[in-house]
Amino acid sequence: MAKKTTTRKKNAGTNRVPGGQAQSAAEIFMSLVDHYSYQQGPTLRTKGLTNFTFFAGAGFSKAWDPAAPIGSELFTIKPDVIEKVADVGALARMFGLSTLDDIEPEMLRQIVYQIDMYERYPDVRSRYIDDQNLRMFRGALRAAVVDRYDKITNLNYFDTAIEKFPLTDPTDAQSDILAFFRHLHARIDGSQGPADGIRTQFVTTNYDYVIETILDNVLNPDDTLFLYTYRGFTPVRVVDEPNMAPVHEHWLVQHLLKINGGFEILRKGDDYILDYSRRSPAQIIADPPILMLASREQDYSDPYFKTVFPKVVRLMRDTAVLVIVGYSLPADDALIRFFIRQFAEEPEDGRGKVVFYIGPGTDEQKRSVLEEVFPSMERENAPMLITHNGGFDEFAAECLLYADTTFN
Repeated sequence: MAKKTTTRKKNAGTNRVPGGQAQSAAEIFMSLVDHYSYQQGPTLRTKGLTNFTFFAGAGFSKAWDPAAPIGSELFTIKPDVIEKVADVGALARMFGLSTLDDIEPEMLRQIVYQIDMYERYPDVRSRYIDDQNLRMFRGALRAAVVDRYDKITNLNYFDTAIEKFPLTDPTDAQSDILAFFRHLHARIDGSQGPADGIRTQFVTTNYDYVIETILDNVLNPDDTLFLYTYRGFTPVRVVDEPNMAPVHEHWLVQHLLKINGGFEILRKGDDYILDYSRRSPAQIIADPPILMLASREQDYSDPYFKTVFPKVVRLMRDTAVLVIVGYSLPADDALIRFFIRQFAEEPEDGRGKVVFYIGPGTDEQKRSVLEEVFPSMERENAPMLITHNGGFDEFAAECLLYADTTFN
């Protein structure tokens, strides 16, 4: 493979493959891409489909859009949207909100927890709390989070005129990320019988439309991601049209599983729709999206999560290369750690598998976190850990320097 010369960034990190020399994460990743890609010509080798799964946290969106909120920034919300269903006096009596100041993340956690308890245990409800105003209040909280995100950095709503998630004048970082995924998208072929090559998959904790924008703009202008993207459930309508692909063909489809819900996921009875249009706070309160908001005790009893979680587990077990991007894996995110553990639950499962951990921090910090998730990593180096101590945009740009474009 021809390689361009490059100066390694100081935060790129180096990794030593057993029996080999120290290499950057980008070099190792692209060697795996070359190994698992569909090969044509006299060197044809068949490996079948190989899942490269990207587990994306807030840092993934931050790499795409530096203004994207991370950490507590998104959950510091304005009370004005919530006041559409409850005045200041009611808020003060119910939750101790005595001023019109922003609702800080810790207070939001307490509010969501209290609502969860009211729903779970009706006997503890106060005099004027019932199913209806609990739903309205929960809808107001979700509307406030959507409003907060949109004011920090505009959501990239679907444009029905061009039938695309619009992308005008992409930045250098966005162009590199698009080129990176476009290269992976071309590493598969199914014309010779059973499909062979790389299939990119996505699991994310994010609510936004960044991954949709990337996947849609990797395709040709007259094509759409909705034909090739499985969400873990089958929506009856997508962007106000009947679902074009109720049942997907295996080799053509990739997963996009949002484990905390998404701004676009709405429930209609037992069915779901994907609505990527701009909606007013009043519309969102009346018909809120499925979002898991921060709480003192996360409640994943909603049918959406029961539908999507088994798909996450299956995908993680079927993955050969896992790329964790922009997610710190805090110890109190026990469920998220459980999902990632399915990638290699036992030492035998991890043999031959590789996990890339991309984001700020040192090699030692990343290894310490993942050794808690994969106890066999310290003893057996299984799965193998490769680190990159910078942003995903930097990683994508460096990967392109090693891309074999022979068959693009």
